[in-house]
Amino acid sequence: MKARSPILLVGICLIVIFATLSIGSLCLGFSDVSCGDIFLSLFGLSDNQTANLLVWEIRLPRLFAGILTGASLALAGAGMQSLFRNPLADPSITGVSSGSALGAVLAITFFSSIFALEIFALIFGVASAILVCLIGRIDSRVSALSTLLGGIAVNAFCGAIVGFFMYTVRDAGMRGFVFWSLGSLDRCGWSEIVFSYAISVPAWIYIFMSARKMNVLLLGEENAYHCGVDVERVRIGVIGASAVMTASCVSICGVIGFVGLVVPHILRMIIGPDNTKLLPLSALGGAVLVIFADVVARTFSHTDPIPIGVVTALIGAPFFAMLLRRKGGGNA
Repeated sequence: MKARSPILLVGICLIVIFATLSIGSLCLGFSDVSCGDIFLSLFGLSDNQTANLLVWEIRLPRLFAGILTGASLALAGAGMQSLFRNPLADPSITGVSSGSALGAVLAITFFSSIFALEIFALIFGVASAILVCLIGRIDSRVSALSTLLGGIAVNAFCGAIVGFFMYTVRDAGMRGFVFWSLGSLDRCGWSEIVFSYAISVPAWIYIFMSARKMNVLLLGEENAYHCGVDVERVRIGVIGASAVMTASCVSICGVIGFVGLVVPHILRMIIGPDNTKLLPLSALGGAVLVIFADVVARTFSHTDPIPIGVVTALIGAPFFAMLLRRKGGGNA
């Protein structure tokens, strides 16, 4: 019972914070519509057309996009940290986010369809993951360290190309590219969200189903192999699922960093490394962080919110530095 109490307490706290932030997200804005009208509209009981439009076409899609993005990025980060047994692994560091951003920028430049943007983001994100795995393969095996270093290289390469496109466009197009570089929930509509959920949910299910195998992998590859785990198959599957989730998020929200790094690592320090508990709590914690970042961004300016990636970076970068310091101190 004592072992379960921290997990139960963390879960209850996250649920309460999630519900509070969700209500705040729906009520926050520059409109004169009251919170009462917001809730009546949410349950289909309001005759206020302004409230109905505000809730169902602007704020509710924004909230669902935040939940999708936070849950997917945190799940991807938790999966890769367990897979590589490295607390520094997350979607942005392994190159998937920058690859998806590159695909989105190319779609913006050469195509006008929103679905072309999502498809390009997905293709380039998965292609980046495959390239990272190929770079990290040594003697027919995927090396964790080489994969992470390969991810940094791919990240830098894709970032350079995105920077080139940002340099070549005129001022009118610069803002759209900045959107994909720093992340925002401003442009999320129902069609894009449904498309992204349809892609992400099967990847979520795969990650959850792989939790026990990832637990065995924490004992080391040789031990996992002797326990009957197909290490290579699990590694490819988890990386692929993480790439799909990350790419689907980037396609609608742009690059939002540090969510997949900070959330799983904090929860791992509190509840331990058991992925059967860590993964669902990470998904919930990721949603909490992204919604919180969105609320903070909109608090500063209702009409022109700052990018969410700025807020998550301000939260995550000091934590990342502390993690590096602690890791270095532990190895000294």
